[in-house]
Amino acid sequence: MNLTKYISSEKTLVGLVALVAIGMSFIYLGKGPENPMSKTQAVPTSSSIAASGSKITALEKELENKLQANLSLMDGVGKVQVSVSLATGLKTEYARNQNVTKNTSKETDKTGGTRETTQVTENNQVVMPNGSSQPVMVMEDRPEVAGVLVIAEGARDPKVREAIHTSVQTLLSIPSAKITVVPMGGE
Repeated sequence: MNLTKYISSEKTLVGLVALVAIGMSFIYLGKGPENPMSKTQAVPTSSSIAASGSKITALEKELENKLQANLSLMDGVGKVQVSVSLATGLKTEYARNQNVTKNTSKETDKTGGTRETTQVTENNQVVMPNGSSQPVMVMEDRPEVAGVLVIAEGARDPKVREAIHTSVQTLLSIPSAKITVVPMGGE
């Protein structure tokens, strides 16, 4: 076997693998041609992502504190720690003033031919009350809960664990599969 040929083919193989890895990293990082965001959608700014993230975090903390306060009052629970993860933030729908204007005009030329044109104008503005910077809210929907983890001293007892599980399910109106109750360690 020719050693020079072997080393040359090995370098070629390493080079090809490196090229594929670089190409895949560009696609993964959104710089390659396969990035669907680059075609039509606007990328949210980091400040808007941070603002929505902080709102979700604040909602999660509020839910955790309420659940923790309620669960700690239950018989046999003992010390309790609650973690809530939200899939979405608050969903709001605002009042809109919708106007549709339709203008039709007919024109006749010198030879007797007619032409009809129709112009449709749509206006869909958010309703703002006089002197206010806040739009009129029609509906506010609760965020969707992704999951809840409850760590409690009393969770070693199956009856207490079931009571905790049922309480969380009732308070948040979520499916049983989104709730995990485990005993607190270090005892």
